[in-house]
Amino acid sequence: MNLGQAREQIVTMLDDPDGQRWALAPPAIPPAPDFDPSNEVDLALQSAAVECVSLYTHSGGDFFDVVQEVQTTNGTFSFTAGTTPPNIPLFIKAVSLKDGRNNYRLHATREQDIEVDVDTARGLRVRMVYVPDFSGLAVGDELTYSGSIGATLSWSMFDQWVLSVAAQHLTPKENVANAQLDQRIAMLQNSCLKAPEMPTTVTFPGPRNSNYSVDAALYRWSYVARDAIAGQTCCLRIHRISVRGW
Repeated sequence: MNLGQAREQIVTMLDDPDGQRWALAPPAIPPAPDFDPSNEVDLALQSAAVECVSLYTHSGGDFFDVVQEVQTTNGTFSFTAGTTPPNIPLFIKAVSLKDGRNNYRLHATREQDIEVDVDTARGLRVRMVYVPDFSGLAVGDELTYSGSIGATLSWSMFDQWVLSVAAQHLTPKENVANAQLDQRIAMLQNSCLKAPEMPTTVTFPGPRNSNYSVDAALYRWSYVARDAIAGQTCCLRIHRISVRGW
């Protein structure tokens, strides 16, 4: 679903046939984007996307997962350095240390529990979900809920959930209830949150922890939104644990 279609469907759910309460943003003059966060409909769409993706992801959903490889500089990688939105992590699910063609799973640590900083460049593979960000979209651009890496995957039911929540953000006035919209949201939310992993991942029989590295076992990763040490934001950092006698 593109931005223009999303706007039109949200408006059809609102009791505003003459457009007095909610007017769509006027067409932008290229190359300016059509998405306008100061417009109530666009802002509601953005807010609803963040709300739905966050709830779906933290409930265990994997449809919006992004896997990418990054390279640290002085032990730090910034998701926002030199890139365009969407680039703010919502949920980092897994980090692996790359050694050639091997990937070794790293454990996470809290920033306050860091033991030894790492100032070398290391390759990492990250599985994560980005915060939905529609800034920069034109009317005909597809909605992307987690980064713009690769082709857009469509999920019509999730789109309808987002649009319904956006309409709910706009509808309340003088505490007037909208039971039909509330029921629609509940139905769509229930359907999306209970959607099975697609395709279902099957763990085949075999020895556990066979892909093990003593070097990788000494590393941990952490995430901080504002890193004053590196002078960057949205930073993934790697560290080593302190081992006595080393």
